[in-house]
Amino acid sequence: MASLLSFMLWGLTGVLAIHSFSVDIMVSSENEKDEETSFIMGEVNLCSNVANNVFLPYVGNCSKYYLCMYGQATEHPCGAIDSTHLLRFDARTQSCTDDEDIKCLPECKSSVLSSFCYDRTCSKYVLCYNNQAVLRQCQDGLQYNAETDRCDFPQFVDCVDNLCSPVNNPNDITYIPSKAQCDKYYVCVNAIPHSQLCAGGLQFNPKCNCCDFPSNAECTITALQRNIKPYSRAPPRRADITCPEKGVHFFAHQTRKDAYYYCLDGQGLTLDCTPGLLYDSNVHECREPKNIKF
Repeated sequence: MASLLSFMLWGLTGVLAIHSFSVDIMVSSENEKDEETSFIMGEVNLCSNVANNVFLPYVGNCSKYYLCMYGQATEHPCGAIDSTHLLRFDARTQSCTDDEDIKCLPECKSSVLSSFCYDRTCSKYVLCYNNQAVLRQCQDGLQYNAETDRCDFPQFVDCVDNLCSPVNNPNDITYIPSKAQCDKYYVCVNAIPHSQLCAGGLQFNPKCNCCDFPSNAECTITALQRNIKPYSRAPPRRADITCPEKGVHFFAHQTRKDAYYYCLDGQGLTLDCTPGLLYDSNVHECREPKNIKF
């Protein structure tokens, strides 16, 4: 059985308070820059809409975590069993553990543009490029779509992490139907949803938690081919502007309202909004046109 480090002792460990965030503040010390991904929270509050005493994963280092209290995040180390064996944070159990099977957050890789959902949230995500992680947040009820690497309409997103109970009961398996595809569903195993597809021609039927004939499943999801390529599967497109030499910046596109520029330390990329959304310079993110003040 994996040993757990109780968070009741968190007050005895060293604490680094994070009081405010700006686009140029990196959450990593000088000694750690070469060992872990730099993480910029920018104007996004990590602990917004998060209850007190909730622990969140640290981006770029699985042996650290954040404690949320009154909308503020404080950084904590997990500690170690010995000098060579660090404990790692498990968001699912809200504890530090020596279990090697826990799922840490993905790492940002150099020269690859990608993104991933910030743990168990539907609206926060991490944008990755050149080992730099930037926290982003979708607006107005939009949700992060891991299939397209950007904010999207909720009817096209399967945000199911919080629907899986942390209590694993093999006699009560949880099945979750997809909101985006009739033939897709999720099975909760150890509080983690695993996506499944029905065999050709069949659709998931929540009445029996099984793949069934369409006439029985009665799925009403309308198939929509949007052909949105995720950032990770498309070559990065260089921005046609001169970017500031230092820091992370987001700018409106010069000619398109449905695109914007992402600048990182002098390098610029062009990013697209989901069809139907436009870029809002006030919040540095894509939104529905009705919510933008031009």
